[in-house]
Amino acid sequence: MLKINISEEEFQEINNRKKKVKDKKIFRRLQFLYLKYKKKTNTEIADIVGVCSDTITNWSREYQEKGLDEFCILIDFDRRSSKIDPYIEDIKKDVKDNMISTLAELQALIKKNYDIKIGKTWTYECCKKNSICLVKKRV
Repeated sequence: MLKINISEEEFQEINNRKKKVKDKKIFRRLQFLYLKYKKKTNTEIADIVGVCSDTITNWSREYQEKGLDEFCILIDFDRRSSKIDPYIEDIKKDVKDNMISTLAELQALIKKNYDIKIGKTWTYECCKKNSICLVKKRV
């Protein structure tokens, strides 16, 4: 476990930034530093912040190497866009209109209507990312 030394002055700066920040990813990083200052373990911090313990280790190293200012700057990688991104609004409508209640049903609908084959995990992540709520069928 990497040891991070945060001064009282840095701690006050972290608290001030936490109150002002609007980006949830930066807030998580600041929360991590706050909890490190409070002597929480990596496992406890990971549970509270909602990331894996490997991320906590990476953040510790990154904070040590870069300092607070650079640590709070996120790198935006150019990620390739998803094949279904242009169809998200149509898919949301299809889910409601066709009473789609399972990921398997959604996969089949996307394959049939848009000729795009995607895996179950990716289908789940896509639903989560785009706020696509599957319909709960009443029994």
